[in-house]
Amino acid sequence: MLIVMETSIKIRKTPVQARSKARVEQILKAAEEMISDHGSDGLKMSAVAKRADVPIGTVYQFFPNKSALIQTLATSVMSDIRDSIDADFIGVSSLADAADRIEISLRAYQQFLKSNPTVRDILCSTQGDKKLQQLDLDDSRKNGETLLRHLKPLVDDSQHDQLATMCFMNTHLTGALVRMTVELDDDEAESLMNMFITNLRTDITNFTGRAEP
Repeated sequence: MLIVMETSIKIRKTPVQARSKARVEQILKAAEEMISDHGSDGLKMSAVAKRADVPIGTVYQFFPNKSALIQTLATSVMSDIRDSIDADFIGVSSLADAADRIEISLRAYQQFLKSNPTVRDILCSTQGDKKLQQLDLDDSRKNGETLLRHLKPLVDDSQHDQLATMCFMNTHLTGALVRMTVELDDDEAESLMNMFITNLRTDITNFTGRAEP
C-alpha cells in the first residue's frame, strides 16, 4: 500500500470561531514552549497536543505537520521584525542618516536575538527545513523591499535597480550574519559586525544622491 505523506506547510484551516481561534493559540503557545525547552528538533505533534491539552486530531485539523507549526510561528516573528525595520527608517533624511540607522537597527536586532533564544531557534529552523527555506528567502525579499521604499527617494532614479539589488542582498545577509554572531564569543561577533556594517555603510553612501529640484 502506498502511503502519501502530507508535505504542505500551509495551515489547513483558518480558525473563524472564537473557540477555534483559542485552540490554535493554545497549540502555537505549546509549540513555542516546546521549542524553548527542546529546540525545534524536539518538536513533536503528539507532544504539542499533550502540552496544549487538546486531542491530536485537533492539532492536525489546523496543522498538517511540524513544518506548518514552525512556519506559522516564524511568519509572525518575521512580520514583527519587518514592522520594526519600517519604523526604524521613517523620516530618513539622507544616505548618511540611512547608514547610521542601519547600524542602530542591526545592533538592536542582534540584541533582540541574544535576549530571545526561542525566537532565534524558530528563525534558524527555517534554514534546516527544506520546505521552509523559501519562506526565509521571501522574508528577505520583503525586508529588502521595505528598506528600498525608504531609500529610493534619496537615490538618483538611474540607480534604483542597483539599490533594489543591494537592499535584497544585504537584508538576506544580515539575517544570516546576526544569527551567526549570537553563537560566537563577543570579540569575534563584534569584529564581524563591525566589518559588515562598514561595508554596508560604504555601499549605501556610494550611491548618487537625488539632485535637489
